[in-house]
Amino acid sequence: LVVIELKNAADENATMRKAFDQLQTYKSTIPSLFTYNAICVISDGMECKAGSVSAGYSRYMTWKTADGKKEASRFIPQLEILLKGMLNPSTLLDLVRNFIVFEKSKKEDAKTGITQIETVKKLAAYHQYYAVNKAVQSSIIASGINGDKTGGVVWHTQGSGKSLSMVFYSGKLITAPEMQNPTIVVITDRNDLDDQLFDTFANSKQLLRQEPVQAKDREHLKELLKVASGGIVFATI
Repeated sequence: LVVIELKNAADENATMRKAFDQLQTYKSTIPSLFTYNAICVISDGMECKAGSVSAGYSRYMTWKTADGKKEASRFIPQLEILLKGMLNPSTLLDLVRNFIVFEKSKKEDAKTGITQIETVKKLAAYHQYYAVNKAVQSSIIASGINGDKTGGVVWHTQGSGKSLSMVFYSGKLITAPEMQNPTIVVITDRNDLDDQLFDTFANSKQLLRQEPVQAKDREHLKELLKVASGGIVFATI
């Protein structure tokens, strides 16, 4: 499930980049090593990052907390934090089950003009993992018998992967036994955002276990919401 490439901390030529390149060599020479792979980890003894099998070097991320409550001290080796925070059995199994998606993207070769469809495997970063789990717990409590029906707000910075956080959140909420197959309505304030987010959700139907639907107008929205439970519906304000 996890392939870890460790470089010698005492060797100044043994860099993170070399650990990454080594994984690329394994991919081409022993591809069967990655048949069941969920996470790839690279480390030079101090620094440590994780990514998916299809991730480029820049997509490898540090796991910055061992307990999900506070960021770990920068004096503790990142390898130790990742092992405790990300690779403990419950977190690892949760990541494998609920925090990996596949996205298809078109790639055009500039020289030949041939368009290829590429499948990219995406793994949640640590902030997405902990934020989503907190949001799911908050939603379960808020919608319970004594709940106040207000789940809360997740505040994002630009480029933090909010579209995928929403997918992970929806996927986990749908499978939560306490929620009994909820209906999820995704509301945006711009048409282009609606389309963009809808595409992200449509790409992730294995995780969501259903096809999302885009409302065309108010009447269509009312129709889509005339269900006892279930469904992911997209609408604009």
